[in-house]
Amino acid sequence: MESGLTMKRFNFKRRKLFAGPHLLGSLLIVAGLVALAGPLVMEEQASLEKVYGVGVGALLLGLIIVTTYKGTLIDFTKKKWKSYVAICGVKIGEWAILPAIWSVKVSPSSFRQTNTPNGISPTLTGSVTEFVLALWGKESTPLLSFVYTNRTRAVKQAKRLAYNLGAELEIPERA
Repeated sequence: MESGLTMKRFNFKRRKLFAGPHLLGSLLIVAGLVALAGPLVMEEQASLEKVYGVGVGALLLGLIIVTTYKGTLIDFTKKKWKSYVAICGVKIGEWAILPAIWSVKVSPSSFRQTNTPNGISPTLTGSVTEFVLALWGKESTPLLSFVYTNRTRAVKQAKRLAYNLGAELEIPERA
C-alpha cells in the first residue's frame, strides 16, 4: 500500500465561504456579533432583550447558512456513493451502488469570468482555470465529476481515487 493514498471514504464538499449564500451567512455572523457587542460600547437605546434577540438570531441564522452545503461522499469499503446536502453537519442523501470505475482523469478548463455590476463593488473580469476530476466507467460520459481551483489538490485527490478504486489515472501534461 502506498502511504497517504489509502482511505475509507472520499468527501467532496461544494462550498465557498465568501461567495453566494455562504457570504450572506458570514455577514449575518458578523452582524450578530456586532449586535451582541453593541451594548458594551454604546449607550442603551433599546431593551437588552431586543438587542440580544437580534444578535443571537442573526448569529444562529448565519451559522446555519454557513454550515449548509452540498457534496458527494464515496465509501470505498462498501462500494457506495451518495450526493448529499449537509445541514449543521448532518449529511442528508441516499446511498447508491458505485458502478465500476475504469479511469480517473484530470482536465483543465479555462474561461473568462465577469462579476455582475451592482454599483457597489468594482466590476472584475479575468481568466479562471478550474481542474475537473472525472470518474469514468464504460459510458461515454463521466459518472461523477468534481471541480477544483487548485491543480495540486486535484491531482492529489485523483491519485487517491484511482488507487482506492483500482482505476487507471490520466493526467495530461498541461493539466
